[in-house]
Amino acid sequence: MKICLNDILFALSFALDSVEHELLGVSTNHGKRAALLATAVGSRMGLSGDSLTDLACCAILHDNALTEYIQARELASQNTNAQDPELDRVHCTLGENNITLLPWRSNITNVILYHHENADGSGPFGKNWQETPVMAQLVRLGDVIDARFNLDHVDSYKYQLVRDFLKSMSGVIFTREMGEAAAEVLTEDFLKSLNSGSLDQLISKTVPSRTEDLGLEEVRKIALLFARITDYKSTFTSSHSMGVAQKSEVMARHYGWDDEKTTRFFFAGALHDIGKLIVSNDILEKPARLTNEEFAMMQNHAFYTYVILRKINGMNDITAWASHHHEKLDGSGYPFGMQGSQLSHEERLLTCIDVYQALREDRPYKQGFSHQKSIEIMSSMARDGQIDGKIVDDMNDVFRNDTGGSDSAQDPRNPESFRGAESRIAEDLPFRAKDNAREN
Repeated sequence: MKICLNDILFALSFALDSVEHELLGVSTNHGKRAALLATAVGSRMGLSGDSLTDLACCAILHDNALTEYIQARELASQNTNAQDPELDRVHCTLGENNITLLPWRSNITNVILYHHENADGSGPFGKNWQETPVMAQLVRLGDVIDARFNLDHVDSYKYQLVRDFLKSMSGVIFTREMGEAAAEVLTEDFLKSLNSGSLDQLISKTVPSRTEDLGLEEVRKIALLFARITDYKSTFTSSHSMGVAQKSEVMARHYGWDDEKTTRFFFAGALHDIGKLIVSNDILEKPARLTNEEFAMMQNHAFYTYVILRKINGMNDITAWASHHHEKLDGSGYPFGMQGSQLSHEERLLTCIDVYQALREDRPYKQGFSHQKSIEIMSSMARDGQIDGKIVDDMNDVFRNDTGGSDSAQDPRNPESFRGAESRIAEDLPFRAKDNAREN
């Protein structure tokens, strides 16, 4: 499967920025601006080709592990403080581990780990400029300048503030050599060009593009990275995306698809919920039924998946499979209200896999259902014209020995537990469920 790595990362930066904005309050398009600032200065200091591309990608991914760290803190019942130095140390360590999943052409060791270090050694790990990779220093420069000054809008006054900051922080946050290079290339015109309307064009001209021809195992690693970023956004769905991806691969093999199509379908499964990064955790983690307004905001995640993925060249099929996983055959799905005649077998299949995976998973408002109970619910949906009954039958055959979830016959829960959980399940799944508890 051919993948343009920086193309994917820049497209997904919108989602990554949304996480940073919600958790840390940084401006939108922060990752793209940090990348452009870092590469502009890096180019002036002699970086080029693959090194420049890898630098841009590292800048996009500099806070890739924030969702993992925040969830770990919440599960440990600790308060999350954006100013806590431990946040920098732990999320940098997790982020460094995550980026080893990507294919790199230059040495990016410790770039994410030390991207909060200062030249004078006053950062969270106490590393000075001699102990910190130049790429890490450049990511630090791009990150801190945009986070501090919000370069989405720049006038002459803000430009002067940036220049004063570069002068005062040379030898403190970054080396004097880097400060001098930044002062040369970060002109007023350049900073003014970093507004949201021109970023994509500027990136395409500035950052060398690189396409990799990757096999399933390599794509699996990339998918795992973005599934982690997506799933750790909420404690409700800590393994949902990879569960969908893995079952997508199993069903693709069942239908006899070749390796290329299987890989692409696996990737779609891993990325199908990437739009949830745009949705507030207050909605994602609400244990009760969502209000109509909240449900409408939840529905937006499928559209955001479409918005994010459609920017990636050569992924039209993956975009359709992933972003249409909440459409229904009777036209009552979202975000586009498509009819069954408009939905391909692959789109119908990913919808069914998503439903099955969600039913099988434990959630705070329900225990995972057994395979038999999940298929019963899905068969009811098929009879109502919502999902493809033939695919449900196929999944019943393929996954009948799946031992995950709970067996309702042996489940000590209150018999009314499904009734209580159903309203919330309906918001997580691509349908508004009927009261299956009454039918079974």
